[in-house]
Amino acid sequence: MSSRKKRRPAEQLAMNTVLQSTPDDSPNGSGLHLEWEGRRAYRSKIPIPRVLEPDARLSKGDGDSLVVEGDNLQVMVSLRSQFNSSVDVAYIDPPYNRGGNDFRYSDARYHDPNAEGKDAEYVSNEDGGRHTKWLNYMAPRLAMIRELMKDTGVIFVSINDIELFRLGMLMDEIFDEKNRIGIVCWKGSADNNPSRIAIEHEYVLCYAKRASELPKVWRPVNQELSQSLMEEFRRLKDAAKTQDDLAKSWKAFLKDNKASFERLGRYTAVDERGPYQVGYRVHNTHPAGYRYDIIHPVTKKPCRIPSNGYRYTESTMKRLIDEGRIIFGKTHEQIVQMKDYLDEYRDTLRSVVSLDARKGAYTLKALFGDKFDGFDYPKPVELIELLVGAAGGKDALVLDAFAGSGTTAHAVMRLNKIDGGRRRFILIEEGNGKDRYARTLIVPRLRKAAKRDDLKCDFRFLKTGRELDRDAILGLERDRIINVICQTDRTGVGGGGIKRVDRGRYVIGHNKRDEAIALVWNGRANSAVTVKIVDEALAEVAKFGLKTPLRIYGTVCRISETRSFTFCQIPDEILASLHYGPLEIETENDERTSA
Repeated sequence: MSSRKKRRPAEQLAMNTVLQSTPDDSPNGSGLHLEWEGRRAYRSKIPIPRVLEPDARLSKGDGDSLVVEGDNLQVMVSLRSQFNSSVDVAYIDPPYNRGGNDFRYSDARYHDPNAEGKDAEYVSNEDGGRHTKWLNYMAPRLAMIRELMKDTGVIFVSINDIELFRLGMLMDEIFDEKNRIGIVCWKGSADNNPSRIAIEHEYVLCYAKRASELPKVWRPVNQELSQSLMEEFRRLKDAAKTQDDLAKSWKAFLKDNKASFERLGRYTAVDERGPYQVGYRVHNTHPAGYRYDIIHPVTKKPCRIPSNGYRYTESTMKRLIDEGRIIFGKTHEQIVQMKDYLDEYRDTLRSVVSLDARKGAYTLKALFGDKFDGFDYPKPVELIELLVGAAGGKDALVLDAFAGSGTTAHAVMRLNKIDGGRRRFILIEEGNGKDRYARTLIVPRLRKAAKRDDLKCDFRFLKTGRELDRDAILGLERDRIINVICQTDRTGVGGGGIKRVDRGRYVIGHNKRDEAIALVWNGRANSAVTVKIVDEALAEVAKFGLKTPLRIYGTVCRISETRSFTFCQIPDEILASLHYGPLEIETENDERTSA
């Protein structure tokens, strides 16, 4: 008998982890791809959908945005019936697998996605299977996010160099390499510690569901906002009697709306052409620039030349001076500068972004107090604004399945204030052990931010309930089955879901078109739809100012359908809407339906 100790499943998983490329003739798939223990199963290991129960105490208003507490894979499966192919922009900040208190892995959930995950433990740097565990955690979640995305949808994924290469290959498999938009390098810190290479940046990988469906050019929020500002300037110009009056009214307008404009608020100066800011860009960025004299109009002496010389030729500089675009200092000892006009402002999402990473923590401290330290590594609101604002329009539905401290929702609320948008968000957060961030951090953060910055803040708080199979549905009490119908009714797809109505005997909700939903529920044996019930339900529809056709749920119907109502059988209608089953990821280059 062997004396070797028998390995537990998680240990065996670690030992079987491999990273390899596969030749074209491999039976596992053609071309180069990532291989790991679990790759062949992640698309089929999909949890059973669950009831998503609203909590009025933690909700704010009755808007279309959602904050959902629970395991993100279980929640996304449960949202599929209402939000399949609905998400415009997804941003996620998943665990980086740093070791320590960063990535919690449940071996029970790996084998059974319906498990509660009570065995979840932090994965250490010494764990030989940590990369395999991370892939088995991320793969089904990325695949599910893809299913929730529109064909025009875009996903941004934050990561550092620990899992960068594995994440890239995983996303190439799930989204297809041809749908890779690019990689943003975010420089967020300065590292002066002695090392081989000072790491001062992270990455944001960007993929589309179908890149061919995207617009050729993205218009970030500031680009559109600059046009709105120019319209306001022209209005003030028409009302001003003198240039001085115009300058004063423009500065007052910018001051009153400073929180909305941010960097565009720097265009405070005004001349005959329009608003401008001082552009520090006449000097050459490298040595060997042009050198010539520019005579100061007052002192009549040559102005100081930049150390690297000028970036423009002498003839170009003369033209700029004649056009009034050059700004002279008070004396010739100062370097001349240039006017950057607001109407020439051009913005784009660049591949390199410099933004202080500490801003994320500063924002939380500003809301919760200087001593707040309840969340590690929060992303800056400004970073998410930049990404979401570039890739999503004013009506975008934004998903964050790793919501953390709620930065994405905060960014969406700020963007809506900046440009008058109607963006919605779906945030999913399970928490970290006993700390349930969805209710302890995200909800208070959004409330505080809305109050402090005058932001519109409407969201429903949902918590994950029991599994939804046939027997479970038939065993639900009335209030919970109402939640399930509002969560799954097919007429809510793509339209913000079903809005619940609590004041009727039969009518329980309505869709975006105000078409009514009704329910007859007295348990599985006594929930028949009759002529009398339909008449009473239609009377309620008229009373509440809703529309027909009425969709009425019950276990059996004793009357033929008419133009006024449609019968929906419980539980079959609900089960059909849940789309329960393996994920299929189709691409032009990969006909496999499972990995």
